[in-house]
Amino acid sequence: MRHVMMLVEGQTEEAFVNKVLKPYFLEKQIFVDVTMVCTKKVKNLRAHRGGFSDFDQVNRDITRLLKSSHFDLITTLIDYYGLPSNFPGYGSTPDSNCYDKVNHLETEFARHINNDKFLPFIMLHEFESLIFCDAHSLTGFFSTRKLERLNRIALQYDSPELINNSPQTAPSKRILSELDNYEKPLHGPIAVQNIGLDKIRDQCPHFNEWISYIEKI
Repeated sequence: MRHVMMLVEGQTEEAFVNKVLKPYFLEKQIFVDVTMVCTKKVKNLRAHRGGFSDFDQVNRDITRLLKSSHFDLITTLIDYYGLPSNFPGYGSTPDSNCYDKVNHLETEFARHINNDKFLPFIMLHEFESLIFCDAHSLTGFFSTRKLERLNRIALQYDSPELINNSPQTAPSKRILSELDNYEKPLHGPIAVQNIGLDKIRDQCPHFNEWISYIEKI
């Protein structure tokens, strides 16, 4: 059995890995572990985890994980939206579509780490993008009218991954503008679980490439 470690940005992504990805890959004889980015260490106290504002925090955790020989692969699950400015390749992203930009960042990320066991993955544009595969996955929590408005937004794009990257139009901002009581750690993993990986992979090519690579290790 292969052993994969996923370094994720926060509690929502951790729950997604545990509830959706872990059982999926286990059926394929791939055991998935997950840990959140450590953002602060205080002597004799528990480390602070979740979110990151500096690439050094991610770099430190990956370096530490690569020293553990029992992992066959170490990968990331972090958002494109809000990446810190000292992220590898950040200052030289091509003036092109978002797929070219994220591929550039992942290439530079991999070059920086320089280890065959490392697979960088950056979510376009953030975890909430996946909810736009079918907003009705949150039926029972929010009104059909509000969820239908989110689905109409998704219809304007060829893929939920293309929903844009700004403080006003990022996927999470669009969701919060419609769903006042949306709680990312609670509703996010439930929505994705209800949608199912097959539908997400069909609509999100960059996400699908990541899953396909892990399946082949």
